[in-house]
Amino acid sequence: MTMTRPDLPGVLREFERIVGLPATLRIVSIYGGVRLYVPRQMHAGHPLAVLIGVDAAQRLAEVYGGEEHFDIPRAVAIARASRNRALTTDRHSGHSIRQLARKYEMTERQVRNILGDAGQEDDGQAGLFE
Repeated sequence: MTMTRPDLPGVLREFERIVGLPATLRIVSIYGGVRLYVPRQMHAGHPLAVLIGVDAAQRLAEVYGGEEHFDIPRAVAIARASRNRALTTDRHSGHSIRQLARKYEMTERQVRNILGDAGQEDDGQAGLFE
């Protein structure tokens, strides 16, 4: 499907090849740090199909269906990098620091640090009270 990222741990490189990076990261967000079983037959209501789509889940079932449970790595570094890219994109789309903090369940300080705005106050919100 796609060229895999070398920074993905273990089985996640193969998952990315089969279902792509966005679906792999969704799997990590729910199953990271726990075991995952992929059934032989995938149906639309299966939690994995709901999470990544029936077609992608079926592709995983064709390769891994019925095998032993997988330990899904947490992939903290790649998940963090992906989150930071999304946060930066949202900021460039006009979201305030506060909106980003709430959306990504972070503090405003964390958001400013990630964006490199550590020395700045919020983005014009204070002007509402002048």
